[in-house]
Amino acid sequence: MIAGVIEKHGFKSVSTVCCGDGADIGNELVNDKRIPLISFTGSTAVGRQVSSKVHGRFGRTILELGGNNANIIMPDADLELAF
Repeated sequence: MIAGVIEKHGFKSVSTVCCGDGADIGNELVNDKRIPLISFTGSTAVGRQVSSKVHGRFGRTILELGGNNANIIMPDADLELAF
């Protein structure tokens, strides 16, 4: 059903967000060879584990680690809201 809706609207892929406590869900995703790309946001320590496991099966990763993500604040931005 989902594939039909995606195709009908011209999309070619699905993005899924999985959140939970513990590592059960993450381990399943990271070790599944059918998932070519894993995007992970979290600690540097866990990011190292994710990277090692995914790259060990020749998958790809996008990692946002350590809480140091950059922001670009445009000149016309509401500075109170931005910070």
